[in-house]
Amino acid sequence: MIGFTQTTGRFMKLPSLAAVLAAVSMPILTGCAAPPPQDAVYPLRPEQSVVLARGTVLTYDSYSDSRCPANTRCIWAGRLIFRFLIDGPNGVEEFTLGPDQPTATPASLHGARVVLDTSAIPPARAAGTLRPADVIPVTIKITAK
Repeated sequence: MIGFTQTTGRFMKLPSLAAVLAAVSMPILTGCAAPPPQDAVYPLRPEQSVVLARGTVLTYDSYSDSRCPANTRCIWAGRLIFRFLIDGPNGVEEFTLGPDQPTATPASLHGARVVLDTSAIPPARAAGTLRPADVIPVTIKITAK
């Protein structure tokens, strides 16, 4: 019989499957909750990752630089956007930072803020000096609650 076992001729009720699974999984699930990251400063290059806390990895994924080159006149100043990914216990979360929006508070960091050091961003390159292999490094600061 399902839910019962026979012991010396008597039937004893077994705990429900849901109760057993809940009791067994609670320690496992609490072990999966990532602690909030510590305050730190990270210099990063595109595609470089850093572990912020157990099970939480931040990656500087890529950037988009449409800023007007230094030695030209442009109708539009352009934008510089840095794309980041956080891979944590709840999946992957994407966010962007830039000179016009230097702070983000991704949900997966449990209230911690990511702040872009805008003083470390290099100026736009002069027209004709850009190479496809050029990268823009960033420096970010993680500030816990």
